[in-house]
Formats: sequence, C-alpha cells, structure tokens
Amino acid sequence: MMKAMLIDDEPESLQFISSLIGMFCPTVSIMGMYTDPFEGMAAIDLQKPDVLLLDIEMPGMTGFELLRRLAVVDFELIFVTAHNQYALNAIKLSALDYLLKPVDPTELENALQKAEERQKEKRTVQRLDVLVGLLSKTNELQPSQQHKIALPTSDGLIYVEMSSIIRIEADGGYCKFFLQNSTPLIISKNIGLYEGSLETYDFMRVNRSDIINQHYVVEFVRHDGGYLKMKDGSRVPVSSTKRDELLRRLARL
Repeated sequence: MMKAMLIDDEPESLQFISSLIGMFCPTVSIMGMYTDPFEGMAAIDLQKPDVLLLDIEMPGMTGFELLRRLAVVDFELIFVTAHNQYALNAIKLSALDYLLKPVDPTELENALQKAEERQKEKRTVQRLDVLVGLLSKTNELQPSQQHKIALPTSDGLIYVEMSSIIRIEADGGYCKFFLQNSTPLIISKNIGLYEGSLETYDFMRVNRSDIINQHYVVEFVRHDGGYLKMKDGSRVPVSSTKRDELLRRLARL
C-alpha cells in the first residue's frame, strides 16, 4: 500500500478527496489529514508519507513555503489548487503533478498511479529544486539556482537551464529543443504544453511551429513575409498575427 497524507485548509476538500481515494484508489491508504499546515509539516517528519497531496493557497503558510521549511523531501508530491496560474505553469515545467479543484476522480486516480511509478525514480528532490528556481521570480521562495526546466525524454528526465534554450520547434506530437552549445533534444511532449508555461520567462510562440527565446533574437527582417534571425544562425518565420506583439515584447527587453 502507498501511504498518503493530505494537507488542505478546507475540511470539505479533505473529506472529498479522502472519499474519492477510498472509492477509486484501493492501493492507497490515508495516514493523516491536516487543515493546519504547521501541524501537517510536523506530521510529515514523524510519519514519512509516500505521497503528499498539498494545497497551495493556505493561510499562514503556502504549500510552497511548507516544502521549503522541510528538512527532507523524500516523498512524491501532488499539488491541489483552485487557481494561481503562475504556480501551475511552474509545476508543469518542473514535471511535478497537480490537481485542480474540484478534484476529478479519474485525474486523482491517474495522479496517484503515476506517483507510485515515480517512487522508483527517486527524482522528487530534483524536481522540487526546479520548482524553487522557477518560483523565485515571485516572493514565494528564495532563488536556489538558475531557472531550469525538467524535460521528459525517452530515458527519463533531463534538467536544462532555461537561459540555454534558443528556440523550440514542433515535430508532430513531439518537439525539438535547440540549445546553446549543445545538440537538439527531442522531447516527447506537444509544443502546446510549453507555450503558456514559458511566456513568463520571455519566450513567445511566433508561428504554429516555433517558440523562441526573445533574448536570442538578433534581428527582425520584414521582407519574405517576416522572419527572425537568431544567434545560432537559424531563421524563424513570424506569423503576421504575432508580428506586432513580438515587436512590442522585444522593445521591452
């Protein structure tokens, strides 16, 4: 059995998730539920859960602050939240899991199944480090490193500094990351996953197939339909519907 702990300041939410786990997740046992994040933090150290379902927005201490205060994070994480889009983008880019309220039974079951599979990887701490770096642009957490992104490959996950990403190119259901001083990485995710998540970090989708890092743009050329010259020598077409927005963004850098 996988041992789960739930921390959420809303008692109704705890009871609802608990009942869903009882109905749909027979291999999961709940070892504790806490509405007070301080009590939950103490219980984590004592009870050593396999997986923590953690609310993000709580009075007194956010879920991110709770994680920062823990001496050891050796359990799987599933965030539970009703909002905070910036935080969700950071969670996605960290390859951590999350559930939106009201929690859907199928999504909860899938998330817990993935948590069981991920226990074998022992990479939660690395993913949390990535999350901390991404959230450092807010006042939620103090920065611990340069911003990184967790990219799923056929062999697992690779952690890449966001500042090294020149552009991303769609390749069917996959996408290709072009990096500074490195060979391109083929990633087993659709480019659409990264469009909204990366916008906060000065990336922009400039056509149906390309997302560019604005800091690697050398020149915008108006003829031939309009295209960008990038620092790696590549040329990236710019959709007419994206041109004005792109130029405004580049002017603000």
